[in-house]
Amino acid sequence: MGTVFAQDVASITVKCPPCRPIQGCDQCFETQAEADLACTSSSGRSASQNLAEELNELDISVYPNPNRFGKFNVESISNLSGNVKLYSPLGTLISSFEINEKRTFVIGEKEVLPSGIYIMTFTNKEGKTITKRLIVSY
Repeated sequence: MGTVFAQDVASITVKCPPCRPIQGCDQCFETQAEADLACTSSSGRSASQNLAEELNELDISVYPNPNRFGKFNVESISNLSGNVKLYSPLGTLISSFEINEKRTFVIGEKEVLPSGIYIMTFTNKEGKTITKRLIVSY
């Protein structure tokens, strides 16, 4: 049996080649401007916003889930603005609507949803998407 070596991920460093001398967010870039753009916009977070704040802003609760009636309450701790889509178990778009500055809304109110697993997506104005699985079980 051979020897297995483990490496601590924290000890890995990026060494940039001469053609891309600028290091940023564990990648190599040709210019500092390129690195700044990639490191702030690739995740969509500004330098002052951390991941925990971003996740709190986009936290959505769906209840009751599973549900016997196919009508789900969707709630957030912050106001939401963006597009909501509901997909069938086969991936077909069932409904799509916009919400503007709302903390709560209802999905499945106008549709009759047979038993199955549905996918709801919410995409905010910045293009960030949250996906939730909705279960209808009669």
